[in-house]
Amino acid sequence: MSKTEAHNSNVRYADDFVIICHTQEQAYSMYEKMAEYLNKRQLSLTAEKTKVTHIKDGFDFLGFNLRQYRKNNGKTKLLIKPSKESIKKAKHAIKDVFRRANGRPVGTLIPELNPIIWGTGYYWNKVVSKRIFDVIDNYVWLKTRKFLNRLHPKKNKDWKAERYFKPDHYGISKDKWILTDPEDDTRQITKMIWIPIVRHILVKHDYSPDNPQLKQYFEHRDEKEFKSSNVLHRQKMAKFQKYKCRVCGQSLIGDEDLDLNHIVPQKVGGKHHLYNLELLHVSCHIQHHQLLEYYGGGKQYNRVREFFSKHGIAPSSKDGATMMKKSFKKFNYAVRE
Repeated sequence: MSKTEAHNSNVRYADDFVIICHTQEQAYSMYEKMAEYLNKRQLSLTAEKTKVTHIKDGFDFLGFNLRQYRKNNGKTKLLIKPSKESIKKAKHAIKDVFRRANGRPVGTLIPELNPIIWGTGYYWNKVVSKRIFDVIDNYVWLKTRKFLNRLHPKKNKDWKAERYFKPDHYGISKDKWILTDPEDDTRQITKMIWIPIVRHILVKHDYSPDNPQLKQYFEHRDEKEFKSSNVLHRQKMAKFQKYKCRVCGQSLIGDEDLDLNHIVPQKVGGKHHLYNLELLHVSCHIQHHQLLEYYGGGKQYNRVREFFSKHGIAPSSKDGATMMKKSFKKFNYAVRE
């Protein structure tokens, strides 16, 4: 395992790599050959990050620890886990957020914590990391308890529990103890344990997405890819939409980012609940709101308000969202001159 570096007045290049050999002799031989090969190209191996080791002793690489373990039946198995250093860095990042948020409202803490929890979790979720997810969630819980005690030193635990811990707003998780912004119950902390462990499966060598007979196979892979990189409520919305964008009819899975759209606009009483939310491509979301404003009578959507009043349906209800979606079918999403 090694890192190469090159320097000149304008460029600094670095890369990490692992060379796997059958014997220790082969490993040292490759080390010498690689050093010579790189020197000719004005590259060098970094001594402090280069080592020869046996897989039974394991090694760290890109935030993971790779090691071969012996099972009870005498056989061996390679396990890849988050490295101790990687776990330490994640805890330090979480600790730093709590430190910066000391004395500030919970509403400012949650948006800073969630990207760290989800980003780290999704980086780790392809390897053996379920136990580590529990460790991180417990660490966040301990920091949260300490944070709330400092924020409200004179309040008892029942008061803090009632004010700051609520069930999952989207109703997907059964956890009833989720740190929640008391000013906005849609803003809740996420937990790493919610992230599914997903093993990467290679595409079969002779399979092509251009083959119409394999359409179902690649759709299934796309769904698994979406689930592995999106939070639970977005997964549920995508599944309900059959992984299609309502505006363009194309797949939600791809390079374009996705936006949450309120089916019944919040300006006319629509709620931030799953039944009133959908996923749209960013460009489709912009186009939808342009047409919604055009058909709805301006930015305040006066015609939309009249529409609900005429039918006697509350905009905040499920029936209101259903009726609104039916009306969208009349929208002409073709580009207007």
